Parts: sequence; C-alpha cells; structure tokens
Amino acid sequence: MYDHLKIEWSKVYEFACSLEHATAPEVTEALAGFLNHPSTCPRGNTIPDEHGVFAPLKGRVISELKPGESATVLAVSATDTEVLKYLQDKNILPGQELKFIEAAPFQGPLTVSVNGKEVALGLSLVDYVIVK
Repeated sequence: MYDHLKIEWSKVYEFACSLEHATAPEVTEALAGFLNHPSTCPRGNTIPDEHGVFAPLKGRVISELKPGESATVLAVSATDTEVLKYLQDKNILPGQELKFIEAAPFQGPLTVSVNGKEVALGLSLVDYVIVK
C-alpha cells in the first residue's frame, strides 16, 4: 500500500489490518506473491512467513541510547494511527538516522535530532521506536 499505492505511511497499518480480516487467505497470499513476499512491513517490523515464522528484530528502543549516540530507526512498533502520524510528521521513520540529545529529568521527554531538527518524544512514545 505504501510503496505501490502511495497511501500515507501513518495509515497503512490500519488499512492493512482491515484488509487482512476482510480478505480470503488466497487473496492475501496472492498479494504477498505479487509483492515478492516482503520480509518487513512499512513500519520496519518483520512479516511472518506462510508458516508464521519470523526473525525477531535486532535492535533496541531509543531510551536505551546514551546522549550523543546516533542510530538508525529500524522499526516502529506502534499501531495507533495518531502515534504513527506524529512520528511521520517528525520524520521518525524506518531508515532515518537520528541522534539522541538528552533525557529530561523527572520522567521528562527524550530529545532527539532528526535532519538537524530537535524533536521531543514523550516517554509513552520512546518504546515504540526501535533503532540499530
């Protein structure tokens, strides 16, 4: 949907989930074949094979970075469209390079730099962003 139909990144999960539950397995298998059986979704998460087997992601959440450390976004595990829209608007997407700036004290937000712009991420968001 994202690559071929150009549907907005933040909405793909919601639409794909609806399509999955309303479509016969033959159709979803045909779509997977048409797309060359992708191993990851647009959010960067692994897609199980026809036997339900998938390789776990080898990354860590942003909050495990140290100030000054750079990383690449590997995946976003959030499924809520509003969370995905916020991350999309801040360009926190799979493949994007970011730099951890600081963690505010007393459970304050984490600040990262993306394309030279500082972005504050509340603690409820940081565990959704997996980096490598």
